Amino acid sequence: MSFEFAERDLQHIRNVLGYLERSADFVRQTEVNAVISLGYWRARVRAIQVMPLLPMHIDKQAKELLGRLDRLESARQDGQSTTAARPATRSLASVY
Repeated sequence: MSFEFAERDLQHIRNVLGYLERSADFVRQTEVNAVISLGYWRARVRAIQVMPLLPMHIDKQAKELLGRLDRLESARQDGQSTTAARPATRSLASVY
């Protein structure tokens, strides 16, 4: 993987995380889809971090994305514990 490709991939991941951060309620309720799986995105960032001779600016971008993933994971866990404490609500699927 070239450094140029790594930078483009990090930009793509940054865009995905922006979407996930804006739709936090959806993220908390969904676990199965690869687009939503935070572990999948974390693995992609880490794959870039292990590149030999990785420039410092790319490593810095990767670390920032890992921090955002940590915050999303924390929000997801908080949401799951809150959901478990609340009475069950109807999902959109049950409405249609």
